[in-house]
Amino acid sequence: MGFSGSRSLSRASCAALCDLLPLVPPRCRVSVGCADGVDRLVRDFFSESPSLLVFSVASGRFGSGRSAFARRSVACIRSVAAGDRGLLAALPSSPVCPAGVFPARRFFGGGSGSWGSAAFALGSGRRVLLWLPGSSAPPVWAGVDWERWQACWWLGVPVPPPAQLSLF
Repeated sequence: MGFSGSRSLSRASCAALCDLLPLVPPRCRVSVGCADGVDRLVRDFFSESPSLLVFSVASGRFGSGRSAFARRSVACIRSVAAGDRGLLAALPSSPVCPAGVFPARRFFGGGSGSWGSAAFALGSGRRVLLWLPGSSAPPVWAGVDWERWQACWWLGVPVPPPAQLSLF
C-alpha cells in the first residue's frame, strides 16, 4: 500500500488518515515519501514496521531539483502492487484536480504531487483510495470507475479499454 498527500494536513484530512492507518493489515508493505504532512504521519505510524519503505529525495537516488520529487513519487507508486493487490491512498490539499492531469503512464501533476500520483497510479494499473473533503467528487476520468467509500473517500479502479471484436 502506498500513501501520497498534502504537506500540510487539514484537521479533517488528518482525522481521515488517522482512521485509515489502523486498517492497514499487519506486515503489509507500506510505501511513502519523505515530505511533511501525510508522509510524516504515515512514517510515524509505521516507524516500527519492517515493511515500511521510505522514498527519500535526500538519498540522491532520484537526482536533484524539482523533478527529483516526481521521480521519487513514480518509484514509490511502482513499489505498490498493481491490480487488486495494491492500493495508493491519496489525500490532496485541494479537492480540485489541476487542468491537464489525467491517468497516464507518465507523471504529471500540474503543480500537485498528490493529484499527479493518483493519476500516475491509475494510469499504471493501480487502484486509488482518494480522500476529498465534504461533498467534493473525484474528476471524471476516462478509464476510471469511482465508487464512494465512507463519507469522504472514493475508490478509483482502472478499467481496461474495450476490446476490439474481430469478425474473422
